[in-house]
Amino acid sequence: SRDEQRALAADWLKRVNLHPDHLGRYPHEFSGGQRQRIGIARALITEPKFVVCDEPISALDVSVQAQVVNLLGELQESMGLTLLFIAHDLSMVRYISDVMVVMYLGSVVEQGPADEVFLSPKHPYSQALAESNPLADPYREKARRHELIQGEVPSPVNLPPGCRFAGRCPHVVERCKTERPELKPVEGRLVACHLYD
Repeated sequence: SRDEQRALAADWLKRVNLHPDHLGRYPHEFSGGQRQRIGIARALITEPKFVVCDEPISALDVSVQAQVVNLLGELQESMGLTLLFIAHDLSMVRYISDVMVVMYLGSVVEQGPADEVFLSPKHPYSQALAESNPLADPYREKARRHELIQGEVPSPVNLPPGCRFAGRCPHVVERCKTERPELKPVEGRLVACHLYD
């Protein structure tokens, strides 16, 4: 019934830390973080078992990002959800994930336990992503030398032969340009890189 629908919507607003009185508001009356919470409630109201979270925090400021990720973690645990969390921020992926998969141009380059991939990445692209995360200590962060990834991203329509990261990799060898590396076990994870042959 209409009353049951409103009661269910109000309950879900509470579950995502909003007030049931917000049911009557228009979208422009909510902040970005509140809109993200509403999006989460809309996705979970049907009680799915698997949810794809594609860049759920990219447009939010850091404090709101942490709130949304904490909320997703709580809902994941209470509902027994499986989340596919897609993001460029490896620290956030590490925080919410058990397993991390790093992809470059649609190809898996590294996969393993989230803590291990974040703390000790093996593939050069995973290393660059992990390096791009700022340190919590502002003095150490200011003193740290950042290595930017050089080169152009190849066209996803016309991919080069070999490793997709070869044109930007600081460790490239001739084999990387002609032979595509396969995922292979390296120290408790899978890595697609000729460096580990």
